[in-house]
Amino acid sequence: MTVLDVVQLSKRYRNGTLANDRLDLAVAAGELFGLLGPNGAGKTTLVRQVLGLLRPSAGGIRVQGVDVVANPGYARKAIGFLPQGQFQMQAIQVEEMIFYTAKLRGVGDQEARRRTAAIIAQLDLGAFRRTRLAAASGGVQRLCGVASAIVGGASFLVLDEPTNDIDPVRRQLLWRTLDALRREGTTILLVTHNLAEAERVLDRFAIIDRGRILQQGTPAALRSLVSDRLRLELSAVDGLVPHPALQREAAGAYLFAPEDLPAVSAWLKEERESGRLVDFRIGPPTLEDIYAAALGPPSLEPVR
Repeated sequence: MTVLDVVQLSKRYRNGTLANDRLDLAVAAGELFGLLGPNGAGKTTLVRQVLGLLRPSAGGIRVQGVDVVANPGYARKAIGFLPQGQFQMQAIQVEEMIFYTAKLRGVGDQEARRRTAAIIAQLDLGAFRRTRLAAASGGVQRLCGVASAIVGGASFLVLDEPTNDIDPVRRQLLWRTLDALRREGTTILLVTHNLAEAERVLDRFAIIDRGRILQQGTPAALRSLVSDRLRLELSAVDGLVPHPALQREAAGAYLFAPEDLPAVSAWLKEERESGRLVDFRIGPPTLEDIYAAALGPPSLEPVR
């Protein structure tokens, strides 16, 4: 089942800026789909249209089979949303924020309290239940926002930079919570700049720049578009001379052909035993490599 279907979507603002240019993407039920791209790429415009907050200039959007261009109110009711910015209601307490969001989503009083208590426990927010958002750290505010997006029971979540400012321990709790929701069928559209984290959790993703989708697919499928070579990352002391099979990609990072793996492995063993090599990691090209290859060299054109 397709939960989100975007067809030839375009948005041109009154000042002439073309923010989205004939976008096509489909997100399946239970999928964690990522939107990646630089600032100003058109991600926020796309999300606002999916949420029914902004009307497209052309094209269509269906959420759970419903045309949300014609019926934007459906999207706002059906989608649990975490915005990127700060919440407006800074005087409200963390527990109140989560509870009243559930109530606004139509959840009964007793069930809203049960869900609020459960998600506070899941995300380890117990110590901050009575903390006002104005006094909470950025990480606690993000977790409160995620909890508020989830608590209403929406089967489709749109999360914009959900792990910003969150400490590593609670970040793991967050991903466990989202993974449990996915196993139950919840669909998640994730907007993020954290490529290392995205690579671990995304089923598929789209890279957007200048309003257009440059690439989309699974990380595994798109790696082959970048290179069929292996990637070596290493930490070394001064004096290390790279093996001839290695092609330098960046500081401390090299690419090499799979058939050269035995020779490179032998060289790594020798250099480590000599003390010139501190640590290393071998793997396929990363999501960061795919992202950089899709975007190409940075543009020198002024931002408008």
